[in-house]
Amino acid sequence: MADDIYSKIRALIAEGVYIGGDTIPESELAARLGVSRTPIREAMRRLQAEGVIQREAYRRAVVVEIDPNEVIHIFTARAALEPVATGMAVAKSDAEFVDSLRDFHSRMDHAIHLPDPDRRSYRDLNAQFHRRIWKQGGNTIFANLVNLVARNPVVSPTFNSWTREELIRSNRQHDDLVSAFAADDGDWAEAAMAAHLFSSRATYRRISEEKALATSGSDSDEIDRKARRRVLVKPEEA
Repeated sequence: MADDIYSKIRALIAEGVYIGGDTIPESELAARLGVSRTPIREAMRRLQAEGVIQREAYRRAVVVEIDPNEVIHIFTARAALEPVATGMAVAKSDAEFVDSLRDFHSRMDHAIHLPDPDRRSYRDLNAQFHRRIWKQGGNTIFANLVNLVARNPVVSPTFNSWTREELIRSNRQHDDLVSAFAADDGDWAEAAMAAHLFSSRATYRRISEEKALATSGSDSDEIDRKARRRVLVKPEEA
């Protein structure tokens, strides 16, 4: 039973039910999986040893956020693969497909313009937006390859450390992709996808640098200086 419970909890994390930074109460897991807390505790100790979760104040179990440096590598690989998948999708694009992307874009826009941006919702919708593009190309093997690279097997990248401005910029790039598909312009769509992924990579590079500065004990003025250097134009001017 222990191995089965461990696999189920790991799957919940991999599927995004629990994402980086989320607290996972043992009582909630026990109720969800229909078991006592004893096998839950055993599985959680195993996940903690693997670095998937960590214990914080009051022994809370929290899903570990993936290292921003690892995310940078993920986006480098995605920038090589996803434009190809995008080109495949353009070749098979239709009105239903474009409308589905418009719907995802609209819902993401709503999520990021709430008083407190709904980053979980944005993350889930963003994943669906990209998966819809990979699927549209009709090449299952290639779509699975992109998915393997894009979605870390255990803890996928989150948007917890993104600023509202970065979220707005990201979704504006989604709008560019929708426009390219609507125009049936493969070159535009592929270029827009590459630019979108490189832009996201730059955001995670900022997060990584600020995390490294904070860890090394650098003062807040230095962190602010690094952040300001990254922001060359206002989001609405980009």
